[in-house]
Amino acid sequence: MTGRFGDDSRQYTRSHPWISFTADLNRLTCLDWTRLGEALAKCDHVANVALPSPVSQALHQLYVVKGALASAQIEGNSLTEDQAMAQVHGTLHLPPTQEYQAKDFDNIREACEMVVREVAEGHDLRLTPERIKQFNSMVLDGQPIDDDIIPGEVRTWPIGVGNVYAGAPWEDCEFLLDQLCAWLDQLLVDGSAQGIEWQRCIGIIRAILAHLYLAWIHPFGDGNGRTARLIEFQLLLAAGFPTPACHLLSNYYNKTRARYYQVLRETSKADGYPVWRFISYAIQGFLEELREQVGVIQEHQLGMAWVNLVGERRLGSQDETNSRRRTLLLALPWQGPDRFTPVSALARLDTDITALYATRTSKTLTRDIHALLDQGLVVLSEDGAGIRPCIEQLFAFLPIRMPIPMTEQEMLQSLATASSAARPEDTGEEEGNQSPVSAA
Repeated sequence: MTGRFGDDSRQYTRSHPWISFTADLNRLTCLDWTRLGEALAKCDHVANVALPSPVSQALHQLYVVKGALASAQIEGNSLTEDQAMAQVHGTLHLPPTQEYQAKDFDNIREACEMVVREVAEGHDLRLTPERIKQFNSMVLDGQPIDDDIIPGEVRTWPIGVGNVYAGAPWEDCEFLLDQLCAWLDQLLVDGSAQGIEWQRCIGIIRAILAHLYLAWIHPFGDGNGRTARLIEFQLLLAAGFPTPACHLLSNYYNKTRARYYQVLRETSKADGYPVWRFISYAIQGFLEELREQVGVIQEHQLGMAWVNLVGERRLGSQDETNSRRRTLLLALPWQGPDRFTPVSALARLDTDITALYATRTSKTLTRDIHALLDQGLVVLSEDGAGIRPCIEQLFAFLPIRMPIPMTEQEMLQSLATASSAARPEDTGEEEGNQSPVSAA
């Protein structure tokens, strides 16, 4: 036996020596662990945020669609996000020759929703070979596949992945699925023994490893990538991460598709079979997507705070005037501090605004604008031709802090500059501080 998992007598150990059921986490750098810590914090933010039910439901649906569609697009599905949303609402109409693409998207979405239901019902989400086969059966349902491929059944022939990679020997695939599930279970046990924070870190890492190992084993005739990403989704959800966050890795892999395939290839081709490169790549992507997701949530929170602020102000002596000015103010779009709505277009912002000012003269609109300016609720452009909401009023409630680098790239550049000044000569030592942990 190789460690606690694997079998040296089997063919895969000679053809696929990188399938070792070990991961040297010491190769992850301090920056990797810092990103992982920030990802955990942002997952807590997403999990504990309070949003109105319609907004929360819309965000949940948006990220289900984004994640399922991304997983399908990686494999060549050409549906757009608008088409995918139309499919969810039952309004998408495709030519008969393209209907399988909508079915492909539906398969992945329904598998994700099944896992979410199981979480809500308290089911055991431990990964098993049967579950992996179930996912594959679901993603291939109704898809144009070769006659010798049976959805959900392990292949009985050699398989190539493009021109660069061969799947594990088919004779070993059932054994490897059993070993993969057992190894992932052991990682969870080992992580739990180190405390809750380490358990959460391992929750992300083992999901990434499960994805990578299924891609290496390639146990099915088709649908291996989609199956791997569903496994990753389930393991993240089982580890206690919020549903919207669990869809993000598929979205990142799709955005960086060329890099995704490059890192997958490197893990089995480069010297030492650097599993850590795929882990590092996935952690960075997870964090980038979480930052974007938190930004979307904060925009909604900012919008709610703005509505509350406007609702507290008395904008006119009469109720009708107060209501009209509040409606105008809330209809103004916020597109950034340098984007203004032309005053000449205000009366046509939407149907409600048009109705409000239809029977009034232009002087009424002018008085309303001046009243909002007097209360500091709008900003006038330098040429006086446009206005925008003064969202800056909300920033008064934020804590004061020193300016910091706004992007990770700026921070890295700052660190690089300081490092160069402090260490002008190359010592030949390996780059990056190591974390004294490993998974075997």
